[in-house]
Amino acid sequence: MNEAPITAETITAILDQLRVPVELHTDPQLQAIAYGFAFLNAPATPAEARFYNATTSFYSEEDLDEGFPARYEVNNRDLMAEQLSYRASIRIGELAHSDADDAVNLR
Repeated sequence: MNEAPITAETITAILDQLRVPVELHTDPQLQAIAYGFAFLNAPATPAEARFYNATTSFYSEEDLDEGFPARYEVNNRDLMAEQLSYRASIRIGELAHSDADDAVNLR
């Protein structure tokens, strides 16, 4: 397990990989998302590592005639990474919208 602390450089690298604009790197929510990714890549305990490496089973509510399997599995690390990426996209959009509103209010 990784006992090294998560550094500012690690967080910056993750935010860059997520294509977060540099001016948004100090946003606390985006930094929390980056920490989430860092935890996925460096589990603190064997139990945490097992959880990330395990899978979650989902059961489709779709009609089987449409070609969807009734049951499918997704790796927990992938599932969490997808959710963190989605949260980052939402937050970037919120901040972009907020900046646009601020620009309008300044005129």
